[in-house]
Amino acid sequence: MVIAIIAILAGLLLPALAKAQAKARSASCLSGLHQLGLGIQMYADDHGGYFPETTHGTSATNRSWIFTLRPYVGNVDAIRACPSDPQRKARVAQFASSYIPNEYVMVDLVGPFGGVTESFRRLDTLKNPTDTVTLFEVATAKEPSLSNDHTHSRNWVAGGWDAVLDDIQPDRHGTGAPSARHNSGRANELMACGHVSSISAALLKARVDRGENIARPPD
Repeated sequence: MVIAIIAILAGLLLPALAKAQAKARSASCLSGLHQLGLGIQMYADDHGGYFPETTHGTSATNRSWIFTLRPYVGNVDAIRACPSDPQRKARVAQFASSYIPNEYVMVDLVGPFGGVTESFRRLDTLKNPTDTVTLFEVATAKEPSLSNDHTHSRNWVAGGWDAVLDDIQPDRHGTGAPSARHNSGRANELMACGHVSSISAALLKARVDRGENIARPPD
């Protein structure tokens, strides 16, 4: 009888404990993103308003934000690893991150003749920084590599939800096994204004399914 009662109590307590642990990991992620956001703003202040760079289009990998934010963010190696990311240790070891920048704000669109045809790289000229995502949570399946230091979000509208899932993990925070389409749970996003939001995967997928460009900075 006593054993049965203990088993029942354990069954009631374990889900609550798992939920509390998940919430604590999400809060740690929120804090890390906030600190990275402060680092990005300080970097922009020192570099003419521009966001940091990525490895896209250059062989100078030391220009990646992974390295250039170091002077602005204390303990950056720990901060760029989300405790809910199963590959967090590998990402730190391989100079990667649990967070991945929005291509729109850190990579210019270059035309066939080498000229810039679209740019949102100046933080101080964004028209709506409160609705512009700077950092997403990286897809768990994305290889821990310095070259994977930005999304390919200009392809998301054409590729739909599958293209989004190639880059980001919209259900990083939650309890239980993820759904097959990764449309339950939540993920954190850093906005260009420095605010960090917890976003529902279901709502994000609904926006993508409607054809919304969830990554492009508003005009």
